[in-house]
Amino acid sequence: MNDEITNLKKIIRYRSLYSGTKETDIIYKRIIIDKLDNLNKEELLLLSSLFNEISDNVIFNFLTKKSKPSIKYQDLINKLINEI
Repeated sequence: MNDEITNLKKIIRYRSLYSGTKETDIIYKRIIIDKLDNLNKEELLLLSSLFNEISDNVIFNFLTKKSKPSIKYQDLINKLINEI
């Protein structure tokens, strides 16, 4: 199970660092990558799902509070934004 979590973190880290725009990469680093160790397995799976289902522009808007995420992702986004 630990290997699965490690692999999920690697996939998310890679996906976060190569989004295609510098602004998104910076936001992802600050809000997602720096907090990966604070997420449990279910949250990591949900984050991976978020990347697969939603475009970077929309995720960027969620993280910068320009739009509201769906109920499915609301708790995760709130945790990422509000966690110190």
